[in-house]
Amino acid sequence: MKKCLFLNNREPYPEDIFNHLSHANVVWYQDNSGSFSLEKILETHNDTEILITTFMNLDASNLSKLPQLEFILATTTETSYIDREYCHQNNIKVVNTPKYTGASVAEHAVALMLSAAKRIVDFNTKVRSGDFQLFEHQGMELSGKKVGIIGMGDIGKRIAKILQGFEMKVKYSNRSQLTTSLGIQTDLNTLLSESDVIFLTLPLNQDTKNIINFQNISQIKKGAILINISPDKLIEFNALKWALEDGKLSYAGIDLLSEDEKYFQLPNLIITPRRGWYTKESFTRRIKMVVETLTNYLRNF
Repeated sequence: MKKCLFLNNREPYPEDIFNHLSHANVVWYQDNSGSFSLEKILETHNDTEILITTFMNLDASNLSKLPQLEFILATTTETSYIDREYCHQNNIKVVNTPKYTGASVAEHAVALMLSAAKRIVDFNTKVRSGDFQLFEHQGMELSGKKVGIIGMGDIGKRIAKILQGFEMKVKYSNRSQLTTSLGIQTDLNTLLSESDVIFLTLPLNQDTKNIINFQNISQIKKGAILINISPDKLIEFNALKWALEDGKLSYAGIDLLSEDEKYFQLPNLIITPRRGWYTKESFTRRIKMVVETLTNYLRNF
């Protein structure tokens, strides 16, 4: 019987999903009230062998509190919050939950683009205050505009496919050479200088951290829209702040991963709370994949 610890301070999972697993003793900690204490939970359950987790500060200090840990199942696609070097040194296997989002995140990214291009948030706010004279908020027609997608993985391709319906012209930059009918591959600097709308669809790693920074944000076409549905740290905050305040970017949309209030002060920024994936269909897929992954691991131990 493996001791499993399920950590979750976000949307709650049904706590019966592992009941059919005879080789797992699952302890649940689900609390999104703000009183979640990761360190205290880890110290209380230091005999944990399997950790099932969403975004947590799983650095070496916290992971060392679980000396018997052998397997981490991340319910996320992203695993940058897990100290992979520590896991490698201590023979801890790390597995993520890939592609559970289906079309949900791509659709959310396009929704952020539409909200920015059509000034939906501005209109909604002004009209609710009784102001119907909104001539200062002029939108952008998307048909024929140039789009740059940074990272042409599954989500990037889904975005490109949706944008075909808007008659937008897609270019993309990608770590490896890729040929697709959905767009034309180019280098990052060209993409930034030519695109009217830019999408970030990348995982966070040493190569992608601050991929949008002070050095290259000045190359962005004036008045462009920047959309990020990937980790916040892909964009250097001070560079984003300058670009929005200066008008280099007309608008930006971020599915914000952190709870950092400094973003709240930025002009012309639409923020959603890391819920781009959160649809009924995506959540169902995620649960199914997590259960299958744990089942397969227990079957082979």
